Amino acid sequence: MNQIGAFLYRIGVTDIFGLLSLIGFGWFLIRRFILRKPPAPVGSKTVPRELLQSCVALLEKKERKSFGEYVIPDEIVRGLSVNVKDEEYLKKLLCSICGHLGINGDFIKLITEEVPVPERAGQINTDLARTTIRLEVKSYYTLDVVAAVLAHEAIHLHLYYEGIYLRDTWENEILTDTAAVYCGFGEYIYRGYAVMRGEFAFSYQKVGYIRQDDVKYIRWLMNHGE
Repeated sequence: MNQIGAFLYRIGVTDIFGLLSLIGFGWFLIRRFILRKPPAPVGSKTVPRELLQSCVALLEKKERKSFGEYVIPDEIVRGLSVNVKDEEYLKKLLCSICGHLGINGDFIKLITEEVPVPERAGQINTDLARTTIRLEVKSYYTLDVVAAVLAHEAIHLHLYYEGIYLRDTWENEILTDTAAVYCGFGEYIYRGYAVMRGEFAFSYQKVGYIRQDDVKYIRWLMNHGE
């Protein structure tokens, strides 16, 4: 104990922070390259299983029809595989997703932009006159990511029409992601919501409010119940 105290007395605050940084970087390398676990992005929040259970139960009670699995049409896949930022094909993708939900996507205005707001991938504004969806398209996004984000925003509109919602804002976002899986977009949500490498070294990002394990659990609830 005396030796530890003497050591701490001799080093300064700068040395301590430097040591902590080295320890943190070492742990990052172990997780990333030995354990092969990408670090969770800052701000990600664990979703309680009870909340997912209540979301699935609410959807089973309120949804008036069942939905099959959604698959992006080949033409759109080819177009966005060449350029994931192609606005024409992004609008076609949005209309296709909306069509799966029984919504006419032609009236929705889609605005694509790239703004340095890491915690927001998309946003929807709607009223009786017009609906606008803003889609952030970052350089490292894949087709699965943009499909997942557009599905999430389209589900917001679907739930609005159906009158299905939760009062708490964060819980309502969880409900929206759960509904995206419930309504047939599970594969794209699963792949699109994976943790991905960002634009900078050792930076990781993800879109959406739930994690891949949550998608698996939602599917389990849909197939087996609680």
